[in-house]
Amino acid sequence: MGFMDKVKAQATVLADKAQTGVQQGQVKLQEMQSGKQVDHVLRELGALVFLQERGRAQPDSAAQVAGLMGQLDAFEAAGTPVTATPEPDAAVGSGAVPQPGTTPPAAPAPTAGVDPIPSPGSAVPPNGGAIPKSGGGLPGQ
Repeated sequence: MGFMDKVKAQATVLADKAQTGVQQGQVKLQEMQSGKQVDHVLRELGALVFLQERGRAQPDSAAQVAGLMGQLDAFEAAGTPVTATPEPDAAVGSGAVPQPGTTPPAAPAPTAGVDPIPSPGSAVPPNGGAIPKSGGGLPGQ
């Protein structure tokens, strides 16, 4: 086998690997797009159900719910998982409603021996808010 034959063989192997990588990328892109479509349909369905539960349903909302359920069934039949995924910025404490059965995060414990930073408009500390110089002006000195 000559040098050129080895180069051609190596080029063929690299081309096959590149083609496989492109195909895998396309599959991943399609999965992501399908996931976004599922999220959109679930949000629409949730809005319709919310309005129905509150007695503010539109006249055709039952048909819309049935259509959205059909779309979700089609996604599942095509192999796309239908699951609820939380928004990346939906965290407890950022205005999101906590889920049932969860506990809100605890506030950080105050550090022992350290006074908290006063908020604007609060009383001024006894030393007038001045930072004592090193080695002097501390209580007990």
